[in-house]
Amino acid sequence: MDSKESVGQSKWGRSRFGGSTALLIILSLLGGLVLCAAMALIWWTFGPEADQQRKMLSGLVFALLMLPAASALCWVFMLDRDTLAGAVRDPESSIEGKWYEKAAFGAFHDLIALCGLGAMALGLLRIDVEPVMLLVGVVLLAAVDVLVRYLVIKKVEG
Repeated sequence: MDSKESVGQSKWGRSRFGGSTALLIILSLLGGLVLCAAMALIWWTFGPEADQQRKMLSGLVFALLMLPAASALCWVFMLDRDTLAGAVRDPESSIEGKWYEKAAFGAFHDLIALCGLGAMALGLLRIDVEPVMLLVGVVLLAAVDVLVRYLVIKKVEG
């Protein structure tokens, strides 16, 4: 009997430390709540200056908006992949993994060239740019570069 057949699989999977699917979901939600409470506390402490009521409301809205992502992150860390129905056994060896690897490799070289040319242009032209906006632009460009390369590779090889 295959090891996958001996482990019960479900749409949402089971936790690494045993238990049912319901336990995994409950623990993921609780972990998400704890993470969101910590993020709200950080927002409360280091966020923009405002009166206490406004800071509390903004911290609560921030935590509620982050709850789905924080819970999903906890679910990913607690999930036993062997119990998830339809999960690829070795995702790094899949064809999609190979496509991503090629796309990221090419985008990295594009990024090196872009940063070098950008540094030269900023140095020669004495352009005053907000560093945060510059870094956000570089990260967005890198993400778009990887996405475009991935889709091209997928179309060519797939």
